[in-house]
Amino acid sequence: KALEESEQKGARKGIRKGTRKGMQKGMQKGMQKGMQKGEAAILLRQLRRRFGELPDQVVARINTANQESIERWSENILDARSIEEVFTDPS
Repeated sequence: KALEESEQKGARKGIRKGTRKGMQKGMQKGMQKGMQKGEAAILLRQLRRRFGELPDQVVARINTANQESIERWSENILDARSIEEVFTDPS
């Protein structure tokens, strides 16, 4: 009986620990995704202000890009003379 109670206690502890870890990972992933979406929204606003209305493919490219690309494009906009230059890697 005592062994069974001990096993159940251990199982509950393991479930709580796993749940807590899963929630932390999920929150972290959600925060990263939220930050990425926010950065994408800022880049889109900057591009619209600088170059006017954007083609749908540009909007889609930004909305599906990884954070590294968004950051690079956000820096490129400072020197770009055209929207195409924003998406070109500087040499």
